[in-house]
This record gives sequence, C-alpha cells and structure tokens, in this order.
Amino acid sequence: MSYLSAKKIYPGNWAEPLNSWYKNIDNTQDGSNESSKGGPTSVLAIPGYRYFQQRGYLAVTATSGSGPVASGSVIIPSPYRNDDTRTDITGMVISGSSARPAYIYRAAASIASGWGDDRVASGIYAATGNVITFGPGLTSTGTVAEAVAQANFTSTTSGTQVGEILFTAGTAAYGTQPYLTETGTGATLIPKVYKQITAATTFTVQARESQTATSTSGGFYISSGDSAAGRVGYIVVEVCYFQPDVAPGYEDIDGYLIGRVVS
Repeated sequence: MSYLSAKKIYPGNWAEPLNSWYKNIDNTQDGSNESSKGGPTSVLAIPGYRYFQQRGYLAVTATSGSGPVASGSVIIPSPYRNDDTRTDITGMVISGSSARPAYIYRAAASIASGWGDDRVASGIYAATGNVITFGPGLTSTGTVAEAVAQANFTSTTSGTQVGEILFTAGTAAYGTQPYLTETGTGATLIPKVYKQITAATTFTVQARESQTATSTSGGFYISSGDSAAGRVGYIVVEVCYFQPDVAPGYEDIDGYLIGRVVS
C-alpha cells in the first residue's frame, strides 16, 4: 500500500507526537472507511522538506507452545478511539520514490513495561542467541546504511526454559546514528549515512539469529503465565525520516491571483 498524498502541518500547530495515522473522512454508507488513505502526517519544518515520525506497536500474545511469532506487522493506532469508521492502520509503510526519496535518520523500539496495571507482560522471550529486529525487511546491518534503519534487541538474560532468553520489559533498542563525527577513514564507514528509500517499503518486526541474518529464525513470545493472566507483550516502534516536499502547484498561488487589485 502506497500513500497517495501526505497531510502537512507546521511547527506552530504541532501539538502532539505524530504516529502517522491519517485517513480521508468516511465516504461510504455502510459505516466503514473504504476511501484511499491520504497520509501520513508530516511536519514542514525546514522549507522544502517534510519530516515524518511514524509510531506503532506489535502486540505479542503467542507462547512457546502456541506458535512463536517469526515476523509481525506494525499497527499504527487511530487517535479516534470513539469513531469506529476511523480504524487502526495495519502495516507501517514509508512511501519514498526515485524522484522524492525518503531518508531515514532514526529507528528505535522498546519492550513496553506498562503502568503496573497487570495488563502488560513481564517481557518477551526468544531462542538463545536470537535478536528481535525492527526494520525494513530482512536485510543485513552490514549493507549500506542499513544499521541506521534497524533497531535490534539483544539479550544475555536467561529465560525460564533451557535454550531461551528474555527481553525484559523496559528494554530499548536503537539504530546507528547517521552523523559523521570522525575524520579520515572513519568518516566513510557504511553506517554513518542516511538510509535512502526509493519505493514503498514496509517496516516489520522479525526474529533473527543475528543482526546480519537475512532470514527469520524461530520466533518471539510471552510466558505461559502472562498469557494465562491475559497479559500482552507490546513491542513499541518508531521510525523518523525526511523527504523533499512536492513541487509547488497552482493551489500555492491562486490565492494571490483571484480578485487582485491593480492601482
């Protein structure tokens, strides 16, 4: 799914974090929104560039005996909880193009810890040695700028079973920062550049054997105790990027043309 357009706001009316949820108003009579998506929301901060912040989550309810999750789609929650026609968006998509690429400068994720309300799992489990990756598909961190666009959870904490590790609630993961801070040879290191996106790209959460593995392995899950108590493990994710704005059009000048008075 590619976005047809992007809604723009300006710093003066940016009053809350962006999560990239944006849809056109409902235009059907059956109570469901079947119109084209027209997002995500971006900030026009520096003239000529749009800045995006996409936030979402993956809910983990599987246990080791009920089919661990090898790869999961990110849900971008709707801010309209009281309007059932404006539903969540499943799938976190960045729509770059060859003419207007998107440049990723931040990828981050965390294992939610909850508010002590007994609704959030105590952590997420996986096979010993595995990592949980938030990123654009199954690509190695060793390829050009890929480390910037990936947030990898690693753990050395043993789980409750043999061959199992625990990613405790509150654990955070970050991608590489794409800023040149060195001179000489170090300045040309692969991770130290933005990740360029030139086609619609979906970010997912995957279980892998290592940060350079290019296939899924095993999966991740919550404990049977958390599952029996109705708790859910949440992996909360964020990707930030910027993109050249569209070329100016007639709508940008028509207000200066209509009703013009010439003295």
